[in-house]
Amino acid sequence: MKPLIQAQGLAHDGAAVGGGASREAIERHYDVGRDFYRMWLDARMVYSCAYWPGEPGDDLDAAQVAKLDWHATAACVDGAARVLDVGCGWGAMLAYLTGERDVGHVTGLTLSADQAGYVGDRQPDADVRLEDWRDHNADEPYDAIISIGAFEHFARPELTTAERRDVYRAFFERCFGWLVEDGRLSLQTIGYDDFDQTTGPVSSFFTDKVFPESTLPFLSDIVVAAEPSFRVLALRSDGEQYAQTLKLWQGRLQAGADQAAALVGRETYRHYLRYLRLSRAMFERRVCTLYRLVLERR
Repeated sequence: MKPLIQAQGLAHDGAAVGGGASREAIERHYDVGRDFYRMWLDARMVYSCAYWPGEPGDDLDAAQVAKLDWHATAACVDGAARVLDVGCGWGAMLAYLTGERDVGHVTGLTLSADQAGYVGDRQPDADVRLEDWRDHNADEPYDAIISIGAFEHFARPELTTAERRDVYRAFFERCFGWLVEDGRLSLQTIGYDDFDQTTGPVSSFFTDKVFPESTLPFLSDIVVAAEPSFRVLALRSDGEQYAQTLKLWQGRLQAGADQAAALVGRETYRHYLRYLRLSRAMFERRVCTLYRLVLERR
């Protein structure tokens, strides 16, 4: 859903190390075609929850810029020499950091070949890698790290709570090692809210058809896993903002139904429309929510 990210390739099988979605699983969702996504996302092609400082409204473009600004400010990026974006999508944050926040060098990680190609064509100065975070090695420390909408893909549905937290802990340990002293990580992820995992899994439509090999964290998973490496400076729960984002995406997709069908076929169009509708219902019913966390390296 990203609402939910390598030329070096995967050096391992994600399942073998208790990891998350494979490159093939990611590309099944994100590599449908950039022209298709462009018709219902905002002008910068940001595929994650927008941010409204006040009540959610209808200006998606402004809300997505506000989201980029929120995370950049939270991570203290202004004038930074090096910033890492884990799950960089089609590069909106990378372009924002260098073009509007005076960041010297940006590195973006993604598991989508289409996204990596798009960013490489449009931002030749950005270091964009088709690479899993587990395989990333930094030549120099980063001043800040931002990760928006990638965390949802880090663990697989079949993992136990302990195994899931081990994966998340490994991510935070890697971030700790990549950052300068007192460096910050600004993290955005969907998470379960009023959901009892003992009653059974989420609909197979999501786990099999939309985001295979991926599962959502609970807030407790994030806090427990991050605790050894990071202190939590701020936390927002913005489920209603994701519901509004999904509503706007759905409206744009429906408005271009014929164009969408021409691009990807009627069946794929209906699949995405169903996905947006059901996702919105999950946020409105508080099955899940949207977390934004500001974390500082211990």
